[in-house]
Amino acid sequence: MSGDFKKIGLYLLIILSIARFAVVSVKTAVGKKTALVEDCLNTYASKSDLLQRYLAVDVKDDPELNNEVDALIYPRGSNRTAIQTALVNQLTKSAEANALSVQNFQLIEGAEDAELIEASVLIRIQGQLRPTYRFFKAVQSAKPVLRIKNIEINAMDNSYITKVIVTGYIRKI
Repeated sequence: MSGDFKKIGLYLLIILSIARFAVVSVKTAVGKKTALVEDCLNTYASKSDLLQRYLAVDVKDDPELNNEVDALIYPRGSNRTAIQTALVNQLTKSAEANALSVQNFQLIEGAEDAELIEASVLIRIQGQLRPTYRFFKAVQSAKPVLRIKNIEINAMDNSYITKVIVTGYIRKI
């Protein structure tokens, strides 16, 4: 009888030890994800604040600011499809210059608000990570300003398939 209690106690101790390791690893993973979500929320809050400040500025009253904004985004009355086509050409040339192959692309419908119209393009490229990084840097330095809205990278054999949504902005007012 005493031996049975020892065996049960030993099994119970082993089960509790295993459960403790499982709980600690899950708690650590949840903690990391929580920190990531908090970081994303802080980034979103700061970007939202910047957007609200931008929207509060009356561009019509300041011709210098008006000219600067015109240099950063596509002009009023620009054709969204023409800009998307130009973006595809620009992104394809940039990808090929960085030794990446373009798998496919898609013109996607962007949002539209009172001040701006989005001209968005989804492009899938294949290649190594370092050239993909150089591609991203080229997109960031483009004029008029382009925004990378979404990136999805998947490993495939010895290369990577990267899906990128790039957006240009057309001035509406």
